[in-house]
Amino acid sequence: MLRLSSHLIAAGAVAVSVAAPTVGLAAPGVGTSATPVASVKVVECLRGPLTRSVKFRGSMRRVAGTRRMWMRFGLEERVGDGSFLPVAAPQLGVWRKSRVGVQRFSYRQGVVDLAPGSAYRTSVHYRWYGSSGRVVRRARRRSGACAQPGLLPNLRVSRISSKPIGKGSPRLMRYTVLVVNRGRAASTATTVALAVDGSTVDTVPVSALAPGQGVRVFVNGPLCTTKVGARVDPGDNEREGSERDNARSVACSSAE
Repeated sequence: MLRLSSHLIAAGAVAVSVAAPTVGLAAPGVGTSATPVASVKVVECLRGPLTRSVKFRGSMRRVAGTRRMWMRFGLEERVGDGSFLPVAAPQLGVWRKSRVGVQRFSYRQGVVDLAPGSAYRTSVHYRWYGSSGRVVRRARRRSGACAQPGLLPNLRVSRISSKPIGKGSPRLMRYTVLVVNRGRAASTATTVALAVDGSTVDTVPVSALAPGQGVRVFVNGPLCTTKVGARVDPGDNEREGSERDNARSVACSSAE
């Protein structure tokens, strides 16, 4: 499970240590037009093997009419060659608030126990509040990524074939699905779902596979009239190098 660490630095060249968080107050006039109104960056990225963690620093400066400044960190993860997606972590998503009247406000957010084979970034929401309590301005920024090295499995539906079983009407078919692990790490046990003409027929177990290993699974179903498809790990529970080749669909004639 991902865990957090954090330190507050409320604007300043000088930080005064107190019971965590840490606070520093800036003299009036610190903010300038050359300073970005809001920014975030990776300040530390530890890539293991014993410690896998990242620290982000979000900063914002006062704009006209500001009384207090708020920021909220969210975490995004990209597994393998996938897209960045939001990921839950305890205590993340809390609004961090500046003291009244500071010129600049910064907060350092750390996340530990990162997973190998993934990359992490933060998405920060900023708000500036005026004396009346209304929002003066809003902004959002994303940091660069902290990539964690590591090997991942990559499950693939390599082939689908079928043959008739029994006699009579309606005809039944036995479908054979070949699942292969093309990744560089062993997979865990999962399932494969078979669909005939767009309707799911059954979901059956698939054993754990070593890198390069394949297994055939069998599903009995109705005669195919248009197409037959299969998807391994339909619940997307396996962390993989790629999710793009988990599914395969072929015309009925190609499965014969």
